[in-house]
Formats: sequence, structure tokens, C-alpha cells
Amino acid sequence: MSSPVADLRSYLAGLSWPDPQAPRFDPDTAPADPVELFAQWLEAAVEAGAPAPHVMTLATVDAAGRPDARVTVLEDVDESAFWVAASETSPKGKQLGRVPVAALVFHWPSLGRQVRVRGAVRPAEAARTAAAFERLSAHQRADLLADRQSGPLHDEVWLSDALGDPTELLALEGAGPVTAPTWRLWGVDAGRMEFFQAERDGHHVRLRYSRSESGYGTELLHP
Repeated sequence: MSSPVADLRSYLAGLSWPDPQAPRFDPDTAPADPVELFAQWLEAAVEAGAPAPHVMTLATVDAAGRPDARVTVLEDVDESAFWVAASETSPKGKQLGRVPVAALVFHWPSLGRQVRVRGAVRPAEAARTAAAFERLSAHQRADLLADRQSGPLHDEVWLSDALGDPTELLALEGAGPVTAPTWRLWGVDAGRMEFFQAERDGHHVRLRYSRSESGYGTELLHP
């Protein structure tokens, strides 16, 4: 009788990368600004029907240098940073605040494309965080106002009773912009980005952007 591990190995051996459906990427035609290229690739992913194209992996490190990674969503992007959300009291928020560096990976398998971002992290100003908070659903905002993200959940009935009607919890905040005290956006600097395009012939393209005082420079990397 085969073991589960042996079955898993056999299963993995039969898997392969999907054939990329994106047109061949010519780095000579890439824009000078990597955020502009990211916008083009994200739009292409949406048009191609890629599931949840704004979903990404966020990697952080704690004070002891131990890495963590989780899948989350891109809340916002501008010319200088990619913005993610986290409570300051959660492991993710503590790591972003105490060791302010992070890496992001966007992966659109059907297109054979990845985008990697690595850079310093900074907290958003209050107005940007408030605007992002207002875009959330009432239930999401109620959860964040309760401020128990990543804490042990011992009793789901108790949690439901504690949150109650989310509209009532939000009403307690009064007039004006509503935000959870510890929830905020964090910006991952876009100073270093890499674009990976898989090709059917195996000659994959990797284009890296690095920002300096004079603007962005680019270089091709070996696959």
C-alpha cells in the first residue's frame, strides 16, 4: 500500500505549468515607468478573465528575521507605492510597522505572468486610510472596529453577539469619516519591480526595474 507522501510525489510529478495565453512580451516596448506596465498587465488579466487579478502574496519579516507570507488584496496603487491593509495589532501589521520592508507577488497563471515588488514600507496618511475604510462593506468595517484580527476564535456565537448589527456598531462612531483605530493602509515602495513572462519555448522574459535619483533603469535577467 502506497503512503500518502508517495502518492503526493507521484501527483506532483505529473503536473506542469499551464501554457501562457498572453502575447509574447517585448521588453524593448515596455514603458519607462514600471507602475504603468503593471497597470497594463493588470488590465490584461482582467480582460482575460483571470480570477481575482488584484489578489497577491504579501511577504513580511518579524523582528527575529523569520519570514511570513499570506495572500491578500491590493487596496490601492499610485506612482510610488502599492498599498495593502492590516491592523496594527495583527501579526501582519506588527511586522509591517516594526520591520518596514516587504515583498509582493502577483501571479496570473493563465497568462504566464508574475509581477514582483520589493521595497520599504510606510504607513498611509489618515485621509487615505479613511477613504479605503469607507469602501469596505458594513460587516467588514464592524469586524475591524471590534479589532480582533488574527486573535483566537473560541466561540463564534459570542463573536456574533459581540458584533451585533454592524450598522449599529458603525453608528457609535458618530458623524464624519469612520475608521478603526488600529486599521491602516501600508505602502510598499515601488522602487524595485520585476516582470516575468513565461514563454511556450521556455525562453522566459524577466525584466527588472530599479529606481535611482535619475529615474528608473531596467535590465534583463536570466530565466
